[in-house]
Amino acid sequence: MTNRLPSLRGIETFLCVAEVLNFRLASERLNVTVSAISHRIQVLEQELGMQLLDRSHRRLRLTDGGEAFLKQLRPGIQMLQEATQLTRSKVSRPLLKIAAPPGLHGWLLTRISGFQSLHPGIRIEMLSSGRRRSVSVDVTISPFTANAQRDGARPLISIRISPVCSPAFQAQHRITKPADLLGLPLIDTIPSLKGWNEWFKAAGIEEDVPTPSLMLDNHGLVHQAAMEGCGIALGMRHLMGDYIRRGLLVEPWPIACDFPPTLGILINEGGNVRLAQAFAAWLDAELGTAVQTLSTHP
Repeated sequence: MTNRLPSLRGIETFLCVAEVLNFRLASERLNVTVSAISHRIQVLEQELGMQLLDRSHRRLRLTDGGEAFLKQLRPGIQMLQEATQLTRSKVSRPLLKIAAPPGLHGWLLTRISGFQSLHPGIRIEMLSSGRRRSVSVDVTISPFTANAQRDGARPLISIRISPVCSPAFQAQHRITKPADLLGLPLIDTIPSLKGWNEWFKAAGIEEDVPTPSLMLDNHGLVHQAAMEGCGIALGMRHLMGDYIRRGLLVEPWPIACDFPPTLGILINEGGNVRLAQAFAAWLDAELGTAVQTLSTHP
């Protein structure tokens, strides 16, 4: 006696033959020759030490041993089929690729689990907007430019910016008027988007904007730098409500200004359109909630 399993190819062949009881039909199903079918059955019978098929009649029949072996195989085959189906379903889980400006990534990460809970089992890849031209991206969030409109983008959200800093930073510095910000460490991006110039102009300050004390080429780190007390940054007001509500950021001087262009959203018609449309609808709702949150913290 041995614990060695018989050939899985032989078992596969036996299952096929037992179903059709014809070597020729089994050979067509398995795409091998009739002689190969016969040889595999013979090898399996030798491995098991028993005859599985009765070949003495014009039509093949299962022996009593073959019937018993088939009956014992079925539960194991069902388990094998279920394991295979489960594995394949995991591999084929729907994938949604989102390209967005890095400044949006932090805000999206605090909320994306809500979208995943609505669509269990999906996978998400979040890319920087520099990858937005990739044909494999399903949803692109980018400035709503003329080119984006020609590509089929629709407006998503208008950008309004205002200064934000940590509560500790505000407590350390006396800020009584907008001009006080000229003497404080400013945080900006590389390359600069000239947002500070626009904000000081909106605040009625005509003086030259000082050189920022900290500049970051990763726009997604700007808010984090402000939370860490590195200075004052410009935040998109639609994204600030949660941070302000949680006490991570404050607006030292609540003057906001529009900062064109608006953001747009584009769905790739050659991608996962159904899931992309669901994400776009979810994002609209989340931005609406963000506006409501902001309105309670003016």
